[in-house]
Amino acid sequence: MAGLADEGLLFKAKETLRVFAERRPSVGQLWRNRRQHFDGAHAVLPSTAATGESLELTLQAWDQCERLIEDADAAFTLDATDPAAAYPDRIAFPPKNGGVATASGLTFESPGIQYLTLTHAETGERFVSNPVRVTAAEPETRVYWGDVHLHSNRSDGSGSMAEGFRFGRDVMDLDVVAYTDHDTMGFFIPPRLQRRRMHRRYFEQMKAVTSEFHDPGEFVTLFGYEWTKQPNVGGHVNVYFDDVASAELYDSMAPDADTYEKLFDRVREYNETRDASAVAIPHHPAEATFPFDFSAIDYDDEVAPLVEVYSQWGSSERPGSEGNRHPVLMGQGEADEPGHYVQDAHELGYRVGMMASADFHGPMPGHSLLHAEPHLPALSEWIPGGLGWGNVWRIWNEPSYPGGLVAFRAPELTREAIFESLASRRVYGTSQPHRILVDFAVDGVAVGEQNSRLVLDGPTAERELTLTVAGTAPIARATVVRNNEPWRVVEGTDDPEAALDTYVREETWMDDDPVRGMAWDGERGSDADVYYVRVRQAGGGMAWAGPIWVAAPDA
Repeated sequence: MAGLADEGLLFKAKETLRVFAERRPSVGQLWRNRRQHFDGAHAVLPSTAATGESLELTLQAWDQCERLIEDADAAFTLDATDPAAAYPDRIAFPPKNGGVATASGLTFESPGIQYLTLTHAETGERFVSNPVRVTAAEPETRVYWGDVHLHSNRSDGSGSMAEGFRFGRDVMDLDVVAYTDHDTMGFFIPPRLQRRRMHRRYFEQMKAVTSEFHDPGEFVTLFGYEWTKQPNVGGHVNVYFDDVASAELYDSMAPDADTYEKLFDRVREYNETRDASAVAIPHHPAEATFPFDFSAIDYDDEVAPLVEVYSQWGSSERPGSEGNRHPVLMGQGEADEPGHYVQDAHELGYRVGMMASADFHGPMPGHSLLHAEPHLPALSEWIPGGLGWGNVWRIWNEPSYPGGLVAFRAPELTREAIFESLASRRVYGTSQPHRILVDFAVDGVAVGEQNSRLVLDGPTAERELTLTVAGTAPIARATVVRNNEPWRVVEGTDDPEAALDTYVREETWMDDDPVRGMAWDGERGSDADVYYVRVRQAGGGMAWAGPIWVAAPDA
């Protein structure tokens, strides 16, 4: 195994240098991007609120390279879709603002999906907040937003965990952040050296920082790490815990945890013997350098109930040849054989839900930079941040995408409630920075409820499917996928300047087709029908929610 790992690391190093040479940015481009100019604003509100509830608006100013404008000089006039809403007429960035402005005391008074609109005073350009679902009574659950796949200078990232937690909390107004540094590593750090550091001090240091920033009701930090197979040897799995103190390190080079099945066994043992819980979540399974083949292993969907369907690497929902607009581009690109996609896992009969996060290797939860125009980080970022991928990627013109976000449905903002959302699949994923609201249910069973499973009274019993999507841009297309095929398609508009009424779509359908399931081969498959939703906005924002498994009575 060591020989395979060493060979994989050498290949990865050569491949990295080759791609860097091919895609090196021009000196002129780096020179032009040394100066910042205002390119856009993001207005962030809580996604769920009761009428009359006081809300805070966070406004961010970004430049052409997706960097915060450190001393933004901009003002905006405000309006709202709710005529009874209370909000300031104007918001401006204060002196020494760091690219962030806030306003408190906003309220919506009318139930439904509501938005704030902001008009740039100088250019007249309009910016729209994320949608807010407003309810007349206190909501039983709320949508909380997180980025739970990040790397710091404790592995191959740049910047510290503390810096990242502050950015996620104070700049991006995220509710949940988790760092998942590698248990072993290659290229930048020899795998065995990283393993020794993790066991000797990094693992406990990560626990301490995670605990320091945890603030129930305001900001939740989850504890996790990345179980890391080496290049061309296997795929990667994040392990998350609901209890920081008792979390254990099952590293990918240990004899009792060096295969997926052994890792799943260790996580199951932890759940059965501790008054605490852990989950394992594979990510970028379709990436050819670190492939995760669902068909080649004994997958355990109880301890691994989710797959990270999207990150800065792209989407592993389905192959690019089958219509995926965000195929994996980084590394060696997509795996070219079946078994590596989330749709394959569903066809194999594995009950895995979908979430998303960034996998960014820098201290910017909720706002990855790999996809942005190449630019030189300042010395003030290089010196403390180190030579991690987060800084290297800002110069390297490697093809990629914005990172992802995970939406948690939970009754409260506590570590216990957020972790339960992960474990119960009561989550969904979007691309950054799009806090898209997606509500999908079959006969009233929503994603994550009743174990995401509905048992019919008969194999052809009629069932009602409901979908509400509220975007951060006009909805271009929302697709209900049944058994890996489009079942119903809601067509919208690709015009990013379309009116606000194109941002929201609500649909209801009836389905009485027989439950047929799917078959992977003669032994493996799904007895239940598998329904999920894929959303695409004008401008490219995406969301994935589901699945919900619908079974016949005898299944």
